[in-house]
Amino acid sequence: MSTFTRFAAHLRLAALVAVAAAAVGCGHPYEVATPDGFVDLEDRYDDGDEEYRATTADGVVIGVRAWDNEPYAERSFLVRAIENQLRLGRGYALLATKEVAAKNGMKGTQLRFGHDEMTGPHLYVLTVFTDEDHVWLHEAAGKKELVEKAEASIAWSVSQFEPE
Repeated sequence: MSTFTRFAAHLRLAALVAVAAAAVGCGHPYEVATPDGFVDLEDRYDDGDEEYRATTADGVVIGVRAWDNEPYAERSFLVRAIENQLRLGRGYALLATKEVAAKNGMKGTQLRFGHDEMTGPHLYVLTVFTDEDHVWLHEAAGKKELVEKAEASIAWSVSQFEPE
């Protein structure tokens, strides 16, 4: 299974957890900047989903999605639900958690997970932003050494993200 395919599966899993079994609403507007070394895949994935995806030539992937926060859940609840699903349901190891901020000052929680794949260790960096109306997920994934190499670009992308 390719990194991109695994990443797409992560996005879908996180989406299911984030909406707590509610119907997924249409994507909501947000501003996201493509970091240096990444290519925006907009033209390849124009499926009406309003999902942002970008990749490096080596296969590190960044994705952003948004949903209605309905039924309403606080960020701490969503973060814990996602953590439980990935750790207990998918065998990921939680390596770190930290608070981050979007460009507009909105606070978010970033989770860093490790997972061993047949091709070697992988990292999955998930950042959750919420308000009363929306949930935004900013995600990055790939082989461990490649994600570590792209850390500054991933952090820059999170810092430039603007939920609307």
